Amino acid sequence: MSRLLACAVLVAGLMVEKPHADEMPNLKDQKVISAGHDLFLGKQCAHCHGEDGKGGVNLARRDLDPEGVFIAIADGRQKNGLRMPAWREVLTDEEIWQATAYVLSINQSNR
Repeated sequence: MSRLLACAVLVAGLMVEKPHADEMPNLKDQKVISAGHDLFLGKQCAHCHGEDGKGGVNLARRDLDPEGVFIAIADGRQKNGLRMPAWREVLTDEEIWQATAYVLSINQSNR
C-alpha cells in the first residue's frame, strides 16, 4: 500500500465521528424501538433490508453492536459493491439511535 493511500485510510478512519455513550437512549425501550421502526419504513430502509430486516442486505442474522450500527447509519458504509448512504445530514443523533434500537430489536443474535 502506498504511503498516500495509507494516510488517506488513516485520515478517513479518524473522520468517523463516534457516538457518545451519554447520548445513547435505552435501546430496549419500546417507544424508542417503535420510533426507529417508523423511521426504518419512512426512509425506505425496507427497500434494501426488507420490512423485517431479512431482505437482500440481511440485518436479522448479523452480529451487531449498538455503536457499530449507529456509525453505519450515520456515516453509511460500502461492502462488496453495495453502498448504504450516510444519514448524518438527514437524521438527528436521536433519530439515528432510534433506528439503531429498531435494527437491534430485529437482530436475532441480540435476543
